[in-house]
Amino acid sequence: MGLEPIDPETALELYLADRENNVTEATIHSHRSRLGHFVRWCDEQEITNLNGLTGRQLHEYRLWRRDEGDLAPATEKTQMDTLRVFIRWIESIGGAPEDLHAKVRSPNLTGGDNVRDEKEKMEQRRDYIDRL
Repeated sequence: MGLEPIDPETALELYLADRENNVTEATIHSHRSRLGHFVRWCDEQEITNLNGLTGRQLHEYRLWRRDEGDLAPATEKTQMDTLRVFIRWIESIGGAPEDLHAKVRSPNLTGGDNVRDEKEKMEQRRDYIDRL
């Protein structure tokens, strides 16, 4: 199957619309917020079609997001895990190369890294349950 061109913003809107009936409104809001950073990065990098997205670019995004957002490891993990789900979804509609989602790297957390405020922990749990 050939890839069909899709821009980052359209992909995000289609993804959120697809998820609307399966997840809570809070999860939609969280995913819009997290993935909005990716859309902004794509705009800055002049990436207008996700068909050509590469593992190297995804890694560059991770580094940019970590630095730009001054992210704690647990927050970075949540952001990258959400991006992985998004990229897998884009693959499913023919908008990105097959198995690209496997190239989204996420930090491994140690005991102390995962200690953040309770709101973030609850959000991570909710997202995990929504992915099941």
